[in-house]
Amino acid sequence: MSDGEAASTALFVLAHHDDEVFCAGHLLRARRAGRRVRLLWATAGGLAPATRRCREGERVSRLLALTPDDCRDLRLPDQQALRHVARIAAAAEELIGPVTGPAPLLYVPAYEGGHPDHDAVNLAAGILRARRPKVEAHEFPLYRRGRAGLSVQSPRPATGTPPQPYRLLTLDAAALALRRRLVRANASQALPSLLPLLALAWAEGRGRAEPSRPLPDHDYSRPPHGGALLYELYTRRRFGEFRAAALAALADAAAR
Repeated sequence: MSDGEAASTALFVLAHHDDEVFCAGHLLRARRAGRRVRLLWATAGGLAPATRRCREGERVSRLLALTPDDCRDLRLPDQQALRHVARIAAAAEELIGPVTGPAPLLYVPAYEGGHPDHDAVNLAAGILRARRPKVEAHEFPLYRRGRAGLSVQSPRPATGTPPQPYRLLTLDAAALALRRRLVRANASQALPSLLPLLALAWAEGRGRAEPSRPLPDHDYSRPPHGGALLYELYTRRRFGEFRAAALAALADAAAR
């Protein structure tokens, strides 16, 4: 890959093979701007076997007309991304390549306590951004615990994170159509996950916009909000485990 290609990269560092549904508008905007879209999926498995999730990732790649060089599938076990933060950061850095021209873009799920893998890839992006300060990193929310239960794509940052507001990208007809095609490509996740989440977003008036903000300097030693995190309610993962692993990963990155 040439320096010119690297300079126009828009890399999406995703925890799962369906997270791209929640950044379809940003994917389309990057493509319209002439950037080279690249995808990095950290995990495989969860609500469907890993082999099926990877096949669905291949469908997404074809849908977006991406080359094999534009996609990377690490195939880490679901809910285990936290144990491989350095590997995720290294893979993302390799996909970005050398930066000699305009800053490449990086998009990653927000640090919000919704899923342990989302928070882990956000940490990996933070480590990469510290090593490569020219990278313009952004985070986009998916879901977290809210006042009335589940909050999907909230335009308000989690209360324990920096208060810098999200900006809303309005989704036009083409972006909404791409979102629908991405849902179909991730067929194993449609009924148990994607359609209920999107329905909640529409019910909350959030179905036609995608929030994002520049990636803050998160304090990963602190939870993203008070009270129990969403993932603490449906997994065995606890924030104390995340905190210990995050501090170790940050110390290792600083020592390199």
